[in-house]
Amino acid sequence: MNKILERIFGYKGFRILIPLLDLGIIYASYMLSFYIFKDSLDNFTINYNAFWSSLPFIIFSYIILSHTFELDKPKDFTFFGVGYTVALALGSLLFITMGISFFIREFAFPRSILLSSTLIQIVLITLWHLFASRMYFRVNKGKSVLVIGYDKAQALAYKLLESRGMWSHIKHVCAPDYTKVFDFIDECDVTFLTEDVEETLKQEIILYCVEKDRTVLYQPKSSEILQFNANFLQIDDSPVLDVRELGLSQGSETIKRIIDVVLSSIALVIFFIPFVCVYLILKIGGGSAFYVQERITRDNRIFKIYKFRTMVENAEAISGPVLAQETDKRITKLGHILRATRLDEIPQIFNILIGDMSIVGPRPERPFFVEQFSEEMPEYKLRHRVKAGLTGLAQVQGKYNTSARDKLKYDLLYINGYSLALDIKLIMQTLNILLRKNSTEGVKSVEELGEEIERLTRR
Repeated sequence: MNKILERIFGYKGFRILIPLLDLGIIYASYMLSFYIFKDSLDNFTINYNAFWSSLPFIIFSYIILSHTFELDKPKDFTFFGVGYTVALALGSLLFITMGISFFIREFAFPRSILLSSTLIQIVLITLWHLFASRMYFRVNKGKSVLVIGYDKAQALAYKLLESRGMWSHIKHVCAPDYTKVFDFIDECDVTFLTEDVEETLKQEIILYCVEKDRTVLYQPKSSEILQFNANFLQIDDSPVLDVRELGLSQGSETIKRIIDVVLSSIALVIFFIPFVCVYLILKIGGGSAFYVQERITRDNRIFKIYKFRTMVENAEAISGPVLAQETDKRITKLGHILRATRLDEIPQIFNILIGDMSIVGPRPERPFFVEQFSEEMPEYKLRHRVKAGLTGLAQVQGKYNTSARDKLKYDLLYINGYSLALDIKLIMQTLNILLRKNSTEGVKSVEELGEEIERLTRR
């Protein structure tokens, strides 16, 4: 029985099963809506035929939206979190379907059917995704995990335990040169390698895992990410990899800029009232409404970023430049609300319009920290091959307390794998980041996790 469940709710099965059943639910909801409204429709046959003409476009659109909002992946969200993501995807599908029915001249597609079926879809697909995600984590959470590494091993083990996800059942933590490392690999279902494992040992362990059909995952170094998406070439009878130039082509830059101007202009209209309200509240409360700070964008150019003030006045007058913390006492009560809702970022629409920033890209950092991080990580300045962004891969996939080193990896992955589709996907996914479980939520305390990791570590 466990084998059957693992096959159905394993990662590959999940990617196939979820979209198919989603499409089944979407089709069934339309059928149910037609049944409910059959007596009130002006011409049932014409209305029904309009639906069938639009159905192929609906299926294609949902597959794209499902992938964009990552509904084809398991999510450890609450019921509200799953429902919110599903509602965003199906709300987008509703507007796309209305547009499709207009462009293919199927005006007989009833709006009552569209609206009622969308509501049914949101409820049923939310319940289905919640069940499927729970089954996925239930089936996979029992897999035993081995973490191999030196100084970074315990840090990775801490993250795995803290996540309480499918890889939280850690059995051993050890160094790659530990005498029983290969016995531990045989004993565990999944092996993790940290980035501080030497290349020779890493290749030896990976080869052993492949030969033994064991799942192995490893943390890439920032320099290794530059080799991702390399093009295969053949020189005589020798295979070689052509490492791609890091950055965007001129054509991509132009399209990206057009999208930035169009979307930020629309955002300016949408957020005009919230902008005025926040500005007035901050001015009435006393002090300046805006916070202006120097940041670095493409080609290491310094520009001034604009945000609504969320901290007390002159917060760094005594301490000097300090990175904001999740529980920073300098943040005002209103500031916490503005940060949680991302309303403090509204003034950056101006930065996008004048060309200092893009909607998607690495988050801009202050010159003081850029210099500091560049000394620690030589690859850090490579993130300035593109414009700084309002949102990015690090903001969507990472957490508030994600380290600068890991954020850099996300930024390099974004630049190296850039595409227009990726930008659109990240813009849509940004709507989801408010629903993520806080990384500080945990059943166990920091001390308990530390004690457990120490107990699992083999030296």
